[in-house]
Amino acid sequence: MGKAFRAVEKYFEPAIIVAMLGAIIVLVFADVVARFAMSTSIAPANEMARLAFVYMIYFGVSYAIRERRHMRVTLLLDMAPPALRRVLLALAETVFLGYSAFVCWLGVVITANAVDRGQILTATEWPTAVLYAAIILSGGLSALRLLHSLWRIVVLGDTRLAAQMDV
Repeated sequence: MGKAFRAVEKYFEPAIIVAMLGAIIVLVFADVVARFAMSTSIAPANEMARLAFVYMIYFGVSYAIRERRHMRVTLLLDMAPPALRRVLLALAETVFLGYSAFVCWLGVVITANAVDRGQILTATEWPTAVLYAAIILSGGLSALRLLHSLWRIVVLGDTRLAAQMDV
């Protein structure tokens, strides 16, 4: 069980990202062929490609957090002694955790409002909740990744950044 969980933990976001990129390539290719071969467009393909792009980007956020490759300014961290560096990293991850939890909560609010209003996507006629669910999933997964990062910093004393890690 532990080995399977570690594999899922390690490859979950990359698998989603690759699947979404593959879907985008297939859908856009199909639409281009339809435009040139039959002089028409596949409206659902365009919309599904946009959805796949949104999911790819949002899952990329949590993957960047997992790999400690999210954007940050490290000037103060680089100059700080190890004890202060640990505190600054923990503080930064805590602030980012609060932000991610807030984004997740806002995603729930936006999705609930869209469901209450019965909003649908035009081409596929799917509920817009399908689109907004990416915000909820990304915010929640990012919060979990940040909790794990905080645990590594506070409990294990790991203050390495992605550039210093064996990636």
